Amino acid sequence: MNSNLANQLLASIMNWDAKTLASERAALEFMGSMKYDAYDRYMPGMRFMSSLVQWLNDIEEGDRDEAYKFIKDKLVFISSTQMNYLVDLLYDSIIRPILLNMATVETGMPSYKCSNRVVRRRFEIEKRSALIVGLSDGAHTDILRRSAGFNNEQVLTNYYPDGKKLEDMLEELRKDTRLQDIKNAYFRRIFLIDDFTASGKSFIRYDKSDKQYHGKLKKIIDELCSKGSEGGQEIKHLGYLLDPNQDKIHIDILFCIATEKARTNIKNNLDDYLKSVNRHDKVEFNIHIVQLLEDKLSNDIKNDNDLLEVLKKEKHFVEECVISKSYKVGKNDNPWLGFDECALPVVLAHNTPNNSLPIIWQDAERFHGLFPRISRH
Repeated sequence: MNSNLANQLLASIMNWDAKTLASERAALEFMGSMKYDAYDRYMPGMRFMSSLVQWLNDIEEGDRDEAYKFIKDKLVFISSTQMNYLVDLLYDSIIRPILLNMATVETGMPSYKCSNRVVRRRFEIEKRSALIVGLSDGAHTDILRRSAGFNNEQVLTNYYPDGKKLEDMLEELRKDTRLQDIKNAYFRRIFLIDDFTASGKSFIRYDKSDKQYHGKLKKIIDELCSKGSEGGQEIKHLGYLLDPNQDKIHIDILFCIATEKARTNIKNNLDDYLKSVNRHDKVEFNIHIVQLLEDKLSNDIKNDNDLLEVLKKEKHFVEECVISKSYKVGKNDNPWLGFDECALPVVLAHNTPNNSLPIIWQDAERFHGLFPRISRH
């Protein structure tokens, strides 16, 4: 759709006069060129302006001003450039200070002597002995590995590697000249990386129906604490990379972007799980977030009664497009607020999370999402 046609249709749909169109068009074209046109899930030839025209046309006429106001005033779009920058910050603002602190503790030096030669040498050992594990295909471990200078054999793109891969990683660690004075070296610190979480449910949750804990973090902790054999046959788990004689497993869970709600849910559920399996003394974890999304972001949506009326209308909510088995894992009394009722106005450049308002991302024959989402399930 060319820009002139899009402008004409937008003016017709919104009942704008020439002056209003000229004013709004400038703002929309700026938003599109700066960020929104680069949304990865647009079909070839699709741009933000044409998607906006189609989206507004699917909204009831009396609600279009409210919907348009929401997009202009409340939408949060994280571009690929911004996400890559946040990935870079994972190392500089979180991982590196942790490793430096470990180095000063191991050498008995005060923290202000982190540039001391002995500390720097120990820091290189701690850095090489760090295990980096990606928790999803959006973890951007490739970017982190290059920006931080990690070795290829200390980064895992998934948390279920085969035994041969684990053997190779440990062998390469022990061959490294920086660890030549350490007998039978093991990985010492585990960093679990992901780009985004809004509810924390996919990482750790308690299911009342089967009275069991589920999620990625539960699986990883089970792997790390595994004895290494099943049915009399030796099977190498993640725990193979760790010193079996160490008193405690240290895990750092890192997110580029996360909500306050997710941080609280993960901490509470993970604490409860560790206690339920008597591992609270064996596993120590910390949660780190580069860009925190405050509760105010979703509360502003939930407290906007005019917007809520638009979101819940049958015309604007396609139930069969939104609600699935995985969607029901979270709270869904008000499913038009997104997964687990997170009510986020957030769009990521590579995909829109289902925690965001469905009116943004649902894509069906009778309603076309402004930023259509592709499901990963």
